Amino acid sequence: MAGVLIGLSDIHYTKIASGAKDATTAFANSIQKLAKAIEAKVTPKTSNTVLYADDGAAESTSAEGETEMEFKIDALTNAVYADILGKEINEDGVVIDASGDVAPNIALAFRSLKSNGKYRYFWYYKGNFQLPEENYKTKGESVEYNTPSVKGVFVNSDFVKNSKGEGIKRMFVDEDDENVTPDVIANWFTEVYTGPTTPTP
Repeated sequence: MAGVLIGLSDIHYTKIASGAKDATTAFANSIQKLAKAIEAKVTPKTSNTVLYADDGAAESTSAEGETEMEFKIDALTNAVYADILGKEINEDGVVIDASGDVAPNIALAFRSLKSNGKYRYFWYYKGNFQLPEENYKTKGESVEYNTPSVKGVFVNSDFVKNSKGEGIKRMFVDEDDENVTPDVIANWFTEVYTGPTTPTP
């Protein structure tokens, strides 16, 4: 049984090292947990162009662009907030927001539980997050949770490429897929999976 996606958990990220020349140096930073996941919305952007000839549609070509992602999470710690948005924390432990701050490029991983008890695992290889919206409300008779959302845009990697030398945006796998080795799943959140992709010259 293939299983239907029913869950979301374990959002992790690593900052892409600046000045990297290959995947090994690009993903040399440690992998950290972003937050506990509540909900995710993944929206690939595609464009379609139609050529009309002889008074009708004769050809159609589509192209894939960036992927927009939005995660609803339980909470974002100050340390992670500063890390993924390029903010400074001063020696007193206070987060400093400045208009000139630039969010770093990151790689992002998460997994989704399937109805058969197995997981689908994802890596997105290059993107960054924008400042999250913040909502506050005074506490009343019943408690309401103010859970934040973080939004980001992900594009093709400069370092992870397919056999044609084209940048890869993401890879994913189901742990119960045929030929998947246990090591791939066991190491998914301890190192960035780049696979045996060998671009041809």
